[in-house]
Amino acid sequence: MKMNDSIFIRKEQEIDNTEINTLYTNSFGPGRYAKSAFRYREKYDHLIDISQVLICQNKLIGSVRFWNILVNNKKSLLLGPIVMHRDYRGQGFGKRLLKDSILNCKNLGHNLIILVGDLSYYSKIGFKRIGQKKILFEGPVNYERVLYIEFNKSIIEHSADIKINKFID
Repeated sequence: MKMNDSIFIRKEQEIDNTEINTLYTNSFGPGRYAKSAFRYREKYDHLIDISQVLICQNKLIGSVRFWNILVNNKKSLLLGPIVMHRDYRGQGFGKRLLKDSILNCKNLGHNLIILVGDLSYYSKIGFKRIGQKKILFEGPVNYERVLYIEFNKSIIEHSADIKINKFID
């Protein structure tokens, strides 16, 4: 997706990994490895074919990655982390990157995306709190921050309990 000639979104490529990891380090520090959502990512590769980056004047300034997970034994996606270079935050670039990435996932036939984050930010993109359902999550997590977007309402909407597991090929 092209925003203008100097700002555009494209699929992540392997050569982007070093720049993305630098953004992670500068934005989240080593504390990112202690978060429960990281448990679903460790030892597994992200889905580079659907992960996207934001480029501004030939510089990688943002990234969103997706990982396979199982929700109630159905293949789903874990979003995150999303990261933006600090000089470009608060300008709507992150929201645009998220919207484009989520639409891409939907168009590719994915049904459910889970993330751990702030409802006040992610609700603007369509994410909802799982609510009063019992959530089984690997590691400690604030259940108020477990959010989802579901495209054909078959997993979260029709389940009393939600079990989130690593996806193993």
